[in-house]
Amino acid sequence: MLLCSTSLVVAQLRPTVDTNNNNLAALATFGPDGANIGASSLVINPPKRVNGSVHLFKSWNNIGVFSILNNDKKLLIKNINYNVDRDVFESQIGKDSVFTFNFQNIENITINSREFKNLYMPGERANKTFEVIYEGGDFSLLKEYFVVVLEGSDNPQVNRPSKYVQKSNYYVKRNNSFKLFKLKKKNVLKLVKRKADDLEAYVSENNLSYKKDADVKRMLTNFLN
Repeated sequence: MLLCSTSLVVAQLRPTVDTNNNNLAALATFGPDGANIGASSLVINPPKRVNGSVHLFKSWNNIGVFSILNNDKKLLIKNINYNVDRDVFESQIGKDSVFTFNFQNIENITINSREFKNLYMPGERANKTFEVIYEGGDFSLLKEYFVVVLEGSDNPQVNRPSKYVQKSNYYVKRNNSFKLFKLKKKNVLKLVKRKADDLEAYVSENNLSYKKDADVKRMLTNFLN
């Protein structure tokens, strides 16, 4: 829920690439045509058909709330998706064009109540986008998404096109250290330490799963905050 003291800029982008169109007025609040938070570009389809999707959400009909660095305004987008392959957030502004957001002036992005942050991984020497499953004083539990392509066959008799498959990794972040984490009961209980017995009882009483992001978020938030 947004606080009353927070300014909310609404950008409900309709199918147009006219940068002078009023539908892009909200983005212009953050620089000419939204230049301080991203840029528009054409979408070029791959040379061969690939099934599946590189986008995290099944449709573009998602509500995104952007928290802007050093700014009390929040940007609301009602047409947003996360391109896992490119590791960027996009909004459709035309049949063959998207507005691509960068994190240069963005603190975090919340889509359908799911928070995403762009963080620097020292081991990779690069920034990556993570979904925040839990964030506390001692550690954060993060989820990284990536795409692999299952190669199909060019043989017309086989009729097996290539396919995008989305996968993910979990990490526990402590200070600047990222450690791979497998989402299972034993590991989740280790995170709460001496409260493990109480957490087990809580999970059983509320029929929660140690393998579901929303359930794990609920567990850690209730027991560690």
